[in-house]
Amino acid sequence: RGSLELLTLSPSATMVLPRWLIAAASLPICLSRYSSRSIALRAVRHRSLCSAPSKSVISPSCVPATRQRRSFSTGNTKKAQVRKDTGDDNTKRRSIMGIQELLMSTHSTVELQGEYLYEMMSEEARETMESPVIGKWIERCVIQAKDLPDAMALVLSSHIGSEREKQFDPEAIQTMLREICATSNRVRRGVIADLTKVVEADPAASSPLQPLLNFKGLHATTMARISRHLWNKATPESKITAYALQSFAAMCYGVDIHPSATIGDGVFLDHAHGVVIGSTAVLGDDIMILHGVTLGASGKGTDGAKRHPTVGSRSVLGALSTVLGDITIGEACTVGAQAVVTKNIGDGETVVGINNVLDKATKKKSLEAGADLDTWFYVV
Repeated sequence: RGSLELLTLSPSATMVLPRWLIAAASLPICLSRYSSRSIALRAVRHRSLCSAPSKSVISPSCVPATRQRRSFSTGNTKKAQVRKDTGDDNTKRRSIMGIQELLMSTHSTVELQGEYLYEMMSEEARETMESPVIGKWIERCVIQAKDLPDAMALVLSSHIGSEREKQFDPEAIQTMLREICATSNRVRRGVIADLTKVVEADPAASSPLQPLLNFKGLHATTMARISRHLWNKATPESKITAYALQSFAAMCYGVDIHPSATIGDGVFLDHAHGVVIGSTAVLGDDIMILHGVTLGASGKGTDGAKRHPTVGSRSVLGALSTVLGDITIGEACTVGAQAVVTKNIGDGETVVGINNVLDKATKKKSLEAGADLDTWFYVV
């Protein structure tokens, strides 16, 4: 049990810990990825670190460098991995593709990913059906669903059902949501990619079932996709229905996304509350948006031209950031918390404060300080 004797603090300095202290610890502890401003403390499972019997030096390479692939244990301890492996059907291990791999996949592969996710959440759902509080709701939304997009439609219709006397016919709205989630490849791909992004990017997502049932950001993006589908039909009935769904999402989830806004695949609204996305905004793929973000207009007249931002793929918009006008946030950009952006930002740039793009030297220092995946801050 006392296999870890050296605690790595720097490439040139180590500390020898007493053997009795190591034996008393339940987990090996690895101090790595340090910087002048922070030291990340990580507890890592013993078996994932080393198999040597004693005096094992744990280097920073032992700490996983990415969270792009997540495995989840289901009820009978099966694990999800990347694809179907070869071998007997009863012993196949299944895997969840990362969002970048999924975005480059064909529609049939995306659908297969949806099947894996749905099977995993169904297993977990069966374990919770005995709950006197939410068991029946989980059965209706997950167990009785046909697939993952259908389960999402049932979850959304259960939310809308509370407003049945005010606005929507409960049977008609459920039928419409399920039909769109069953027939629109654009909506189906978006739902599967969004859930994939959530389970990849959010450590709080302990299983695919949890965000499906409880993450309002996921619910809001799906509602926006359905509203967009209705908006594109361009009939008076479909447009007013799209507006009604937008209004409901704003009241229920605290997220206001215009039905004509263009949203890519794998968009994750983390915490989601207070997010506003204007009618001519365009979002790429694999984007993370924190709460309180506004993608708005400048307030100046545009005579019908595009007046909201375009956000490139693989970007992160920090909490309470505001991006205004017909500007472009490039790919793989970071917009810091509470930043105000009113000018174009190039690919890979980081912007903080008011249009303050970090220069190369400052950005390098910032990236070094925040090298740890669990540390989100910049030195300006």
